[in-house]
Amino acid sequence: MAKAPASKSKGGGAPKARPVAPAPPAAAAPAMAAGRDPALDAVLSALRRVDPSFATFAENQFRAQIARGREAVPELIAALDDADVVRRIDAVEALGDLRDTRALRPLRKKLDDASPTVRRQAAVALVKIGDQQIFPEVVKSLRDPDPRLVVGAALILGHIGDQSVVPNLVEAFKTNNPEVGSAVAWALGRCGDERALPWLIAALRGGFVAANVCEALGRIGSPKATAPLIEALASAVDDVRAYAARALGMLRRDSGGKIGGLGVMARNQAAPALQKALQDPSKKVRLCAAIALFELGEKMGGKQLVRELTA
Repeated sequence: MAKAPASKSKGGGAPKARPVAPAPPAAAAPAMAAGRDPALDAVLSALRRVDPSFATFAENQFRAQIARGREAVPELIAALDDADVVRRIDAVEALGDLRDTRALRPLRKKLDDASPTVRRQAAVALVKIGDQQIFPEVVKSLRDPDPRLVVGAALILGHIGDQSVVPNLVEAFKTNNPEVGSAVAWALGRCGDERALPWLIAALRGGFVAANVCEALGRIGSPKATAPLIEALASAVDDVRAYAARALGMLRRDSGGKIGGLGVMARNQAAPALQKALQDPSKKVRLCAAIALFELGEKMGGKQLVRELTA
């Protein structure tokens, strides 16, 4: 069980490798938005050669309708019943972005869709639009004995990113189930609240869904995670080392919480550890370390990145 120790020290959950979660937590390398630029496409192709599971996210195919605004709502509602599941997902997301109350009733029907992704995104869209009933039900599902419901609830709440549910997510993170742990860790990262740090750090040091926890710590962005992430660079698991390196480059908040860069002490600790990771036997780890160094302002990171992608 992943618990935060009473004194800020060590602890953690079951020492299991990161599972492949059913949504964004499962990315085996940091995901980036797909682009139309040929140079960017070449970089993405190189990244996929480094790691075939590297994920890119396609643009919503209804972006033109989103740009048109409320007048496109009837067209998007009609697309909710499309036979193509991807079109249904994109229509649901588009309606959530537009936040038009005319979509409330048709979106509620999508809570019974055959696709779990459609159901999950419909719940997210309903909360965005202002449905007053579904949000408490989703939060309540975090306590359900069925781990599948807990995973689904965590992914919904992660997409919403409401920090008010962080205590509920922390309670759900006190589990030995790696699928639940990976989904909840992702949700905590998306919420970006430092209140989750003791539990996430304890889980990382205990080896529980460690790669997902590294990603969450990077998203939260607190320099307080510097030391445990440096420790994770010594993990026997490639994914954990890669995510730890990537997360170190994401710790970009100063002591006042403003985006800007690691404090001097934290940066002085992270940079040497990342430079050492450039010699890692895993190309994925070397790539993530190079990206992190570049983001921390180390020129050698950019040079190493070019070498890794052109090798």
